[in-house]
Amino acid sequence: MEESFDHVIVGAGSAGCVLAARLSEDPGRSVLLLEAGGSDEDVRVATPAKFGGLPNTRFDWAYRTAPQRELAHRQIAYPRGRGIGGTGSINYMIYLRGHPADYDGWRDSGCEGWGWSDVLPFFRLAEHHLAPGDPEIHGRDGPLTVALPARRYELAEMFLEACQQAGIAFNTDLNGDRLDGCGYFPGTVARGERGSTARTYLREAGGRPNLRIETGATVLRLVVGHGRVRAVEYLHRGQSKRVFCDGEIVLAAGAIGSPHLLMLSGIGPADELAALGIDPACDLPGVGRNLQDHLHYRSRWEITRPLSNFGRNARETERIEREYADDRSGPLASHLFESGAFLRSGTDVEVPDIELLMVPHLISPGATELRPPDRHGFTIPGFPTRPESRGRVALASADPLDRPIIDPGYLSDPRDADVTISLIRRAREVAGQKAFASILGQEISPGPSCDSDEAILNDIRAMASTSFHPVGTCRMGIDEEAVVDPRLRLRGLDGLRIADASIMPRMNTGHPNAPTIMIAERAAALMRES
Repeated sequence: MEESFDHVIVGAGSAGCVLAARLSEDPGRSVLLLEAGGSDEDVRVATPAKFGGLPNTRFDWAYRTAPQRELAHRQIAYPRGRGIGGTGSINYMIYLRGHPADYDGWRDSGCEGWGWSDVLPFFRLAEHHLAPGDPEIHGRDGPLTVALPARRYELAEMFLEACQQAGIAFNTDLNGDRLDGCGYFPGTVARGERGSTARTYLREAGGRPNLRIETGATVLRLVVGHGRVRAVEYLHRGQSKRVFCDGEIVLAAGAIGSPHLLMLSGIGPADELAALGIDPACDLPGVGRNLQDHLHYRSRWEITRPLSNFGRNARETERIEREYADDRSGPLASHLFESGAFLRSGTDVEVPDIELLMVPHLISPGATELRPPDRHGFTIPGFPTRPESRGRVALASADPLDRPIIDPGYLSDPRDADVTISLIRRAREVAGQKAFASILGQEISPGPSCDSDEAILNDIRAMASTSFHPVGTCRMGIDEEAVVDPRLRLRGLDGLRIADASIMPRMNTGHPNAPTIMIAERAAALMRES
């Protein structure tokens, strides 16, 4: 007997968990949540400081990009969360909304209802905000704890002192109306543990009789008939299943997974799909286009005092583990990215286009995971916040178990290279301030010999990687290239909405997890109106 639900949600990441929780609040709605991965019950997921051990495990799709022409033809490791919580179970737990101008820009591009004043209530709805800030713009009663780090590394505080010595003003609330400046980064850490939407929204909703969660469910395609998306086909424990939807299916598989599934289902650029033997069901050329990501580049510095995580002996490690086990305190309760700064590369720049972060140990050069350091030091990574380069997601074949082609197109727009060069110069300016004078050793990378713009750019090409912030591949809009309309409904077919980072017309200034949660809250409200 074929089953049917009012809503089928594909993907239990940051957005999918919110959607499942909000839609199942109505006991009259039946909701099925499908997730390809498994449970998030693992000490590495729960413990904030252990996120570096999650890439290339069962929690990661472990993608790689296509060779990047402007990055010495390298294929970049591209972590994406796989399992309950999605990338929200492997990310750095930073919660930054972005700049109000980001959302006003969405509105001004034709996305009515997505300006800053429109989306602010949905940010607030999500938040249990414990950090400083105007209570009028922060939520207090939401499921998601947003707090400043309870334990602060001395290096994080030195960084903020150095920023101010370099003329960068301190900002008490980086989620407020003004983003410029340096400050402590709010994070989704609750009582010393990762506070993902899986561990907040979904955990609270998990016992509802009208919500079913299926893990190990690899979605193969959407079933289209008579102008409507009617069902979802998926593999579960080795068996093929089909489930129908009486209301709306919601794609929340992310900026890689959502366009991949659409194209496998015949929804996308018709000529490209036909060339792969896929019968086009809806010609939408914009599917998979407009991929944006933050290109991650870093400077690394040796220090002369033991202020980082390097060199712990077995006794110290045991003490730290015991401290965390006893009351969820100590170094393991920190998500490490405790402080940072938003800057402008020039006086003519209207919105901060550089983000710097402080990491209180040495990150291996070019690595997306935090490998063990080899000496005491710190890292100042960063990226252009509003990249101009655009890439795409495409099918490698019609086989749903084949990996998609991911081509972020890093540095395809030369303006991004200019901002990244400015970024490293600003990081050096901060590191050279009096606050670091008593501990600063040599610059390890890019290194003092890498001083000209040409030399820095060559190092960027050799060493830069992803911040794993992909957005934009199912863009919202009102033009012919848009994939969803401003109510997040698929253009050209009924019965499907998309509610994840893929719908962003343009990257937000900062990190995409907070706006992805907001998008899901807004999507749930739109669906309840229908």
